[in-house]
Amino acid sequence: MWSFNYLSSNLSSAFVGNLINTQNQMGNTFLNLALLIIFHFSMPTFSMKLTTILTDQSALLALKDHVIRDPENVLTTNWSASSPVCNWFGVSCGSKHRRVTALDLTGLGFVGTLPPHLGNLSFLSLLYVSNNSFYGGLPVQLSNLRRLKYLSFGNNSFSGEIPLWLGSLTELRKLFLYQNNFKGVIPFYLGYLSKLEILSLYENQVSGSIPSSIFNISSLQKIDLSDNMLSGSIPSVPRALLSLELIDFSSNNLSGHIPKDMFDHLPNLKELFLSLNLLSGRIPASLFKCKELQLLSLVYNQMEGSLPIEIGNLSMLQYIYIGRNHFEGHTCLLTIF
Repeated sequence: MWSFNYLSSNLSSAFVGNLINTQNQMGNTFLNLALLIIFHFSMPTFSMKLTTILTDQSALLALKDHVIRDPENVLTTNWSASSPVCNWFGVSCGSKHRRVTALDLTGLGFVGTLPPHLGNLSFLSLLYVSNNSFYGGLPVQLSNLRRLKYLSFGNNSFSGEIPLWLGSLTELRKLFLYQNNFKGVIPFYLGYLSKLEILSLYENQVSGSIPSSIFNISSLQKIDLSDNMLSGSIPSVPRALLSLELIDFSSNNLSGHIPKDMFDHLPNLKELFLSLNLLSGRIPASLFKCKELQLLSLVYNQMEGSLPIEIGNLSMLQYIYIGRNHFEGHTCLLTIF
């Protein structure tokens, strides 16, 4: 099979090279024919890779080889080619295609890296490896997992930049990258995850500004970017986000005023954490349209003015933290029951 792949790859490359050199003479029709021939060479290998459980088995055994510490011997005692993949610990398969659809290895104390072979788990919809000690970067081959809905790399030691290709996983509902060593900026392309409900990036080393595209995700319920090194201003919310209940941007270096109209589009917001930043200006009046608000934290900023009387209209509010600012009047009260 390797020889066939090598031959078809080289034949395809040579064919395209020669074709480009003669394109002006032969025309686009011949180019289309060439592409069909290349596709014909590629299809047998492609389909064979994607239609067998042995592909999934090979990918998972590669992961086993990349785990250098397995304190509970989970993989040693459970992951063996002599037993069906769908019976392996942490592995679930679909009833229809009998392919691996979920891999949950949460909290097993693993130390190791993620191999590129995991990108061959083409039916995977859930990948949880949180609460371990995986390290290194995220392999780009994971971008092939277009069925992924739930992805958690939280509480590990992954490093490098947050990959741009995450924005291509358009079925994602939950993305957990918290408590790692990711750096760089938050990719603008995360705003293309139109079905995303939870985005959790807290306790990393992410810098730069908050991409405005995040607030284009109408399905968003919770966004937690706390304990990073984000700077710049808080972006405006351009559309109604009826599902958004929690925003946590605390413990960053955000500055400027909170957008005046930010809360016009957040009618169901329940918790807002903006503490430990460099925010200035007054509390925007639009905040008091958030009738569902239960917790408000603005402590340790540079905000000013008086506490608006309209705050009394927030009948669901239980906790308010506004100390260590430059507010006027009697604003030492930190908790409301």
